[in-house]
Amino acid sequence: MRRLLYGLLGVLLVINVRFVKAESFVEGKFISGQYVNKVKNGVINYATMQFIRDNNGNIVYCLEPYVLFNEGDDYTKYEWDLSSYNKLSEEDRRKIELIAYYGYGYTGRSTNRWYVITQVLIWKTVDKEGDIYFTDTLNGSRITKYEKEMQDILNDVKNHDILPNIDSNYEVNYNDNLVINRLTEEYEIVTNPFKGYYDENLVLENIINDGTIEYKKKSNFYEDKIALFVSDKNQDLLRPGNVNNKLYKINIKVTKGDITLDIRDDNSYYSVESSLKDTCYELYQEDNVISKVCTDDKELVYKTEELPYGEYNIRQVSHGIGYVSDSNIYKVSINKENNHPVVILNNKLLKNTINIIKYECIDDDCIFENGARFDVFDINNKKIDTLTTDKDGRDAITLGYGTYVIKQIKGKENYSFSADIKDKIVDEVSEHVHYLYNYAEIEPEVQSVFVEGEEVPDELPPDTGIKIDKIWAKIKKVLGMLAVIGQNLLFWRIML
Repeated sequence: MRRLLYGLLGVLLVINVRFVKAESFVEGKFISGQYVNKVKNGVINYATMQFIRDNNGNIVYCLEPYVLFNEGDDYTKYEWDLSSYNKLSEEDRRKIELIAYYGYGYTGRSTNRWYVITQVLIWKTVDKEGDIYFTDTLNGSRITKYEKEMQDILNDVKNHDILPNIDSNYEVNYNDNLVINRLTEEYEIVTNPFKGYYDENLVLENIINDGTIEYKKKSNFYEDKIALFVSDKNQDLLRPGNVNNKLYKINIKVTKGDITLDIRDDNSYYSVESSLKDTCYELYQEDNVISKVCTDDKELVYKTEELPYGEYNIRQVSHGIGYVSDSNIYKVSINKENNHPVVILNNKLLKNTINIIKYECIDDDCIFENGARFDVFDINNKKIDTLTTDKDGRDAITLGYGTYVIKQIKGKENYSFSADIKDKIVDEVSEHVHYLYNYAEIEPEVQSVFVEGEEVPDELPPDTGIKIDKIWAKIKKVLGMLAVIGQNLLFWRIML
C-alpha cells in the first residue's frame, strides 16, 4: 500500500498567450513513399509528406491544408488552453489536440508513417469539405492506406473524454472512511480537501466535512503542454503536448448531527440544601464513551460535537447532594429525520412528607384540635409555608432534601403550644409523623347565678365532673359493710 497525503490543490487555468520570436519553424526531410492529394473546389494540391519542426527539433503539424508554410515568420502562441483559436469549433479544437496527443510519438507510434497519419487526420478534421487522400505516387492514383491506424487514433480520441465510471455523489457517515471506487492513479487529483491514500482505489480517511473532489484524466505523456502557433501571414501550426483535460467532480456529503443534553433541576419541591453540582452523564456508543458532561450547581444545556448517524446511549454516573440516583438508560438516534435530537434529563429531588397530628388535652382527656397553625422554616430560618390542622387535627407538607423547623403560631386559647419540631429529609422511605399534645393551662370556672332573696352559697370548687350524691351513696355503702363486720366480731367474742 502506497500512502499519499493530499492537501488542497489549487489549479489556476490561465490562457497563456504571448508573442513569439524566440521560436522558429523549419521544413524537415521528406518522408519517402508518403504522398497525399488535397482537393477543394476543383483545385488539386499534392505533395510528398515532410516533417516540420521547431528550433528545438520538436515536430509540429500544419492546421490549414491549403495554406503554404514559409519559414521565418513570427507567431502568436497559445499554450495548453486553445479556446481562443476561433477558426475552429470547440469540438474540432478538442479533436485535433487529442489527435496530436495520441498520434506520432505516443506509445508504439514512433515510426515516420505515424507522423503522416496524424497530419492527415488533423487536415480531415479542420476541413471537412475538402477531399484529402493518399496516392500511390506523387499526384498519383487514390489508394486506401492506413485505415486501421487512423481508426486506432480516433478510438483513443473518442475514449479520452468519455465520462469515467466513477460515482459523482457520495454520502458518508461522519468521521468514517470512504473508498472512491475506480478512481485510480491513472487520474490526476486537482482539488481534494480530504486526506487519504491509494489502495488500488482512492481511500479518504476520517471525513468530517462536506467537500468536493475535482479530478481529471492524466495527461502527462509529454514534457511540455500542447501549443498552438497562429500567424496572419503563414500556416498555423500545432505542437503536440499534454492536453488540458476536462474536470470531473465528486460531491461528498457527510451525514452528521449532534445531541443536546438538557440537564434540569427538580423544581417541584422546595429545597435549599440540595445541589446539582457534580451531576454527571456519559454519552456512549456500545462500550465507547464519547463524552462526559457534568453540571456545576445550576441547570445545564450541553450540545455535543458533530457525530455520525447512529444509535447512542446516555446514563447518569453521579448525582448531586439531595437527589435520587437515576438508573435509566436513555437511548437516542441521529438520522436523516432528526439530525439534532434533544434529550431532557430531569433530576429528581429526594423528597418526603412531614405529617403533624394535633391534640388538645385536659389532663389525660384528649381530642383532635382543629385550626392550630404552624409556620415551616428552612435551615436559613426562612419561612416557606404555613400548616393549619383540620377537624382531625392533621396537616402535612412534602419537601425536598434538607432540615426544616416547624413552629406553632396559633392554638386554642389557654392551652400550651407545642415545642418546635426539627426534622430532616434524607430519603424517601422514612416516616415523618409528629404527634403534638397541648394541655389546658387554667381549669374552667363554674359561674354561680345570684337570685335576689336567696342566700348566696359559698364559692364551689371547680367542677371535676364527679357528682356529690354518687360519692355519698358510696360512703353509706362502705359504712354499712363496716357495721356488718363489727357485729360479726362482737358475736364471736360472746361465744368464746
